[in-house]
Amino acid sequence: MLKRRVFHEFRRHNRSSRWNADAHLRAHERSANVEDDAIMRVDTCQLAANNPIEDFYSAAKCLSSRAFLFGVFDGHGGQQCGRHISTNLYPYLCASVLKKHEIGNYPPDQRLEWLFSSSDGHLPNAFKSRETRNISEYHKEFKKNANAYTGTVREALKLAFETCDRDLGDNALPNAKGVIDRHAAMVAASGSCCTLAHIRSRHLHVANLGDAAAVLGVVNPNGSVTARQLSRAHCVDNADEVHRIRIAHPASESQTVLRGGRLLGELFPLRAFGDVRYKWPLDLQKVVLEPLGHPPPQHLYTPPYLSTSPEVFYHKLTPNDRFLVLATDGLWEWLDPDTVVRLVHDHTLGTITQQPYVPKSGTTLRQVREQLKERAKGEQRTKKPIDENCATHIIRHALGGVSGGATKQYERLIDILQVPPGRARNYRDDITVIVIHFNETFLDGHEEDEE
Repeated sequence: MLKRRVFHEFRRHNRSSRWNADAHLRAHERSANVEDDAIMRVDTCQLAANNPIEDFYSAAKCLSSRAFLFGVFDGHGGQQCGRHISTNLYPYLCASVLKKHEIGNYPPDQRLEWLFSSSDGHLPNAFKSRETRNISEYHKEFKKNANAYTGTVREALKLAFETCDRDLGDNALPNAKGVIDRHAAMVAASGSCCTLAHIRSRHLHVANLGDAAAVLGVVNPNGSVTARQLSRAHCVDNADEVHRIRIAHPASESQTVLRGGRLLGELFPLRAFGDVRYKWPLDLQKVVLEPLGHPPPQHLYTPPYLSTSPEVFYHKLTPNDRFLVLATDGLWEWLDPDTVVRLVHDHTLGTITQQPYVPKSGTTLRQVREQLKERAKGEQRTKKPIDENCATHIIRHALGGVSGGATKQYERLIDILQVPPGRARNYRDDITVIVIHFNETFLDGHEEDEE
């Protein structure tokens, strides 16, 4: 009798622990059925390690060009810059629409349709009005040069990133009366990496600053899936990035510009928004930052050291491109890109095989045959996943492992999730994942259009 009671208590405790782990993982997940052009569905999930969390994410549609914008923002040195960029970068991007891509003449403050954001977007009124004014001025300047400007989406993205960061820094400067906006200064002193996807029809651009990453899931003719990386980490592991920084500064700084794998011995990412301690001259920092407790880094001789010019990759989507994963570096510390795309692919198969097959209007007979073959493969090798949300599914396997079965996975999960945010930063980073599922029918049948 005693053994039976102990056994039941153990099972009850085990179920409770699993339920708590599931609830913790799913607390900040969301899914959105978009079904517009190339985008079918978007899954997101986020798990904090810092307290407060320094990761943010957001998604929006630019009404002027019908381009979708998805971004993950990995803050550091505080949450202020990451939160600011997650809500304030997109208006600059929508103000940078090339004339050939404009489908409507919207004013700059009405060009953006938000899908979702992890930021509450709260800003002091004076600061918000200043941002609106900055966007309006930037839009006027962009339009004024539109006839002479024969740029590409790549160049427009870079201009928007750089102008957003310049205005972010200018907001922190003393006003005419010598008064410094403390909120603006804290935004500028903290920093944020960014990986952003700009998707217009079949045209995908990924703009990257720092060490988050974008990975495309491509399905091969034999049904397997391949990871195609659309970003490179900007850190000392990137030889091109190290060379770029070294040639930008005198040879006399060769021993100080990169020390211990970090910029000036302090900052790990070599491109980022904010972080004006690595951009401003020493005399300006003494006026604005030192009174707020932000001393300049050592060996600051020839700033700026930190770039906000993104590296932009272009890819034209095909029917074989099934999904795009954007994730902060907290995920990539646990899983490699090949494993992530396999997890997404198997999750998708395991989900669709539980639903009745109903072909969409306009689906060809060939597409019906291919889709039925995919379902058959899924039924043979997968089962219904624990999580409906694909991004949650990825984080579960990142922390719980991809081997050992459900019992072992839950043991690992429960062990790592019981460490509260703040203390958890000693073991892992904040994790943010966005999975963008593409519309295969649209990509297969859409006519050619201009990049």
